[in-house]
Amino acid sequence: MSDTFNPSPEVPAEIENAAQSGELVVFVGAGISRLIKCPSWDGFADKVLEQLVPAGIDYYELSQIKGIADPKKRLSIAKIVARKKKIKIDYESVFQVPLAPDNVYSHLNSFNSSFVTTNYEKYLSPDSRKADPEDEWRFYKREQLLRVNLDKNGNVVHIHGCLDDPDNMVITTKDYLDHYSSKEVQEFLRYLFERKTVLFLGYGLDEIEVLEYILKHGEAAAKPGEERIRRFILQGFFNAEKALYDLLRDYYQESFATELIGFPKDYRNYDHQTEILASWSKKLKFGNVALVDEVAALEDEIRG
Repeated sequence: MSDTFNPSPEVPAEIENAAQSGELVVFVGAGISRLIKCPSWDGFADKVLEQLVPAGIDYYELSQIKGIADPKKRLSIAKIVARKKKIKIDYESVFQVPLAPDNVYSHLNSFNSSFVTTNYEKYLSPDSRKADPEDEWRFYKREQLLRVNLDKNGNVVHIHGCLDDPDNMVITTKDYLDHYSSKEVQEFLRYLFERKTVLFLGYGLDEIEVLEYILKHGEAAAKPGEERIRRFILQGFFNAEKALYDLLRDYYQESFATELIGFPKDYRNYDHQTEILASWSKKLKFGNVALVDEVAALEDEIRG
């Protein structure tokens, strides 16, 4: 076994086959948007808190709240202050960044698959749906977490909400608990993991907590006698972290029946992922879900 990571990992055959049959879902996390300079969770929390000064809190209170390690707690406090002081938080400005012509989304948007994302911003905008009204392919309300919305190429499902509806974005710890205990979310994730092949992107070591939350609530585990791999995580490591990668690979395989694909961060850090996705976008051929499967999904939806 090599002690270093392949800088150009091949597309797994399972992902190629799923793309051709219309069964591939690309699940996009915050790490992808960080490649275009969107803030981390810490940066997001701090930028929101800074909007509360001076009308909601003073600079001393800002420094005290920023000292809280958990960004979700900081965001929870920010929302409470904003509500009490009647301050409108401009979430959209937090995620506004200039885009270079050759960026990770320019390659990802060429994937003609369906997408699920935990991101609030709207840089995920598939080329295949550019001519269609946005409300026909972008879904972000809880009642829109429908199985049929996973069955059409180019659909984008914001599982934590979207900047278009900031009041219902899943941000705080309470939001997470309420959201993932709902029937809509649990059934959506269960269908996703039972019927689709899922490629997770943008879930590095900083986002493991969010990823595991999703996998656990979607009951992502190997079924007895199931040999087919349906879930993959593309994640960056330094070559010196190969031993850690080996342990995490075994952990994800045994706990969630999920394959971990590592790439080296030594030379371009996480930006190396852009090169990989550019290469994969040229190799993947995308087809549509078979009509019989679409009908079955719709019947399941009607039956509830």
